[in-house]
Amino acid sequence: MTVQQSSSILAVPRPAGQASTGSDPRSACVVIPMMTNPPWDLFDAIPGDIPIIVIDDSDGGLAPPRGDRVLGENVYYFDRTAQEAYAGVHYAAMPRKSAASRNTGHYIAWKEGFDVTIALDYDCRTRPGWLSTHLEALRPVIRHPGIEPTTPNGWVNPIRQSFPNGDTVYARGYPYEMRTPELAASTQVSTSGRVALNLGVWDGIPDLNGVDTLFGGEPGDLSVAPGPSPAALGNIPVCGMNTAFVRELTPSYYFLPDLWVNGWRLSRHDDIWGGYIAKRLMDRRGDLLTYGGPVVEHTKQTALNRVVVLEQWMHLMSMPFYELVDAAAAEVDPGDYTEMMAHFVDAYERQLSVSHAPAHYREVFRQLGTWLRAWSNAFI
Repeated sequence: MTVQQSSSILAVPRPAGQASTGSDPRSACVVIPMMTNPPWDLFDAIPGDIPIIVIDDSDGGLAPPRGDRVLGENVYYFDRTAQEAYAGVHYAAMPRKSAASRNTGHYIAWKEGFDVTIALDYDCRTRPGWLSTHLEALRPVIRHPGIEPTTPNGWVNPIRQSFPNGDTVYARGYPYEMRTPELAASTQVSTSGRVALNLGVWDGIPDLNGVDTLFGGEPGDLSVAPGPSPAALGNIPVCGMNTAFVRELTPSYYFLPDLWVNGWRLSRHDDIWGGYIAKRLMDRRGDLLTYGGPVVEHTKQTALNRVVVLEQWMHLMSMPFYELVDAAAAEVDPGDYTEMMAHFVDAYERQLSVSHAPAHYREVFRQLGTWLRAWSNAFI
């Protein structure tokens, strides 16, 4: 197996301009966190000169392919020792044993100067055009289609808007409090701006809340609507399994860790809540989030009973968390994302100090604030 494996600091080679992205002068890398063995052929569809940063969160449990399947020299493998060596004191901001372990890969990509980071879950398979579609989406747009909720501070559902026959199917993280026809309504408008984050969607096993799948079953075959990916002009569940974002956004795009408080586990919120913060700061700055293509095949369904339990506290605390984030983001002036995130963390802590949320909610929010500050400090 020819993998760039590191037990100490391993610097990913600096991008050299054009790669197999055609005439695009931007450099790009792919970040894949792995908690268990993936379908190893997911690497096959990624061009051999695009660096792939693998974050091993398995504590040595991966069993890489052998025989005639060889991972290319563009794969840079970071076990826990290598992650800690690379991040140094800032490794304290890098969660482990959850999907939020991908933060380490995003940090490495930022440190190495890649213009675009493309995030892919280990249980997803790409298709032809996946990389170029992400790169094409991350551009300034003029008179671009946008989807705007008709309810103030409303939500955009990427499944309902992107897929046919999806009026009763909602992406994971879409609040139950917003699931009425009136509150979930949206309209198409024109917009312009720079796209800082593109959310690719999924087929195979859609990313839904566990309770929706448990009681509603699989929604059937889904496909992306034709045309350019629209911009979400309201809140949107930012699933992290298939996204691409510009380097500048990295300090504000943080996947939050799992937490245990009084025996309760908060989980499955990492990308949704972290994406909510990023989207709020993008709104302040005037940058856009698009969603739709490229589509990946999601191959794994976690046991539904386990998912429902893990998501329970997330659903209970989501709206108080969003209210806290909204109040903090309102204090942040547009500017560099590093500065915006630092100011957001300060405002978040101030708003939390006057919050009337239940005490055990506030303790979760306090711990999340500690993690957010550690992440912000890694970029200062």
